[in-house]
Amino acid sequence: MPPQAKVLKYALAAFVVVSIGAVVYKTLPCCSGEKAQAAPLETAAAVPVPAQKQVVKTQAAPVKSKAAKPAEAKTAVVYYFYTNTRCSSCKTIEAYTREAVATKLAAGYKDWKIEFRGVNVDEEPNKHFVQDYWLNSKSVVVQKFSGEKVLNWGKLDKVWQLLGDKDAFMNYISDETRKLLDSK
Repeated sequence: MPPQAKVLKYALAAFVVVSIGAVVYKTLPCCSGEKAQAAPLETAAAVPVPAQKQVVKTQAAPVKSKAAKPAEAKTAVVYYFYTNTRCSSCKTIEAYTREAVATKLAAGYKDWKIEFRGVNVDEEPNKHFVQDYWLNSKSVVVQKFSGEKVLNWGKLDKVWQLLGDKDAFMNYISDETRKLLDSK
């Protein structure tokens, strides 16, 4: 085989391997451009939850039944929404969010009781959250409740950008949660 044919053969093989690798990378749910989708905190004061009534009507689901307890006057839930497929970054976001709530928000804020809840949106009773909160990747969402009444919410998209700085990440979670709770 002439040397030019060998070079061409290896170049084509390398191209095929790189192409397959790119396709696999783009199909991974935690690595398909989620970091590039970051945006500032959205609040429902400007944008209402499209299926907001579903959260109250379908309280039989384990996650939702805890979210709106009538005995608790003012509650905020910091949700981490994930799927069955999880990478190390996804698990780190959950751990940092859980720790931020446990250390920076555990005492509550003003009259608000704040709790963390991880929710797998691949499970049937939780699938509605994807539309409720406009989820397009693993996400952190803060939701306010007054008794059973669902109030505004905010999606904290900068978690992907701050993943490499634990202190900044945890401050972001606590600061944005407090901003949401202070909003009308």
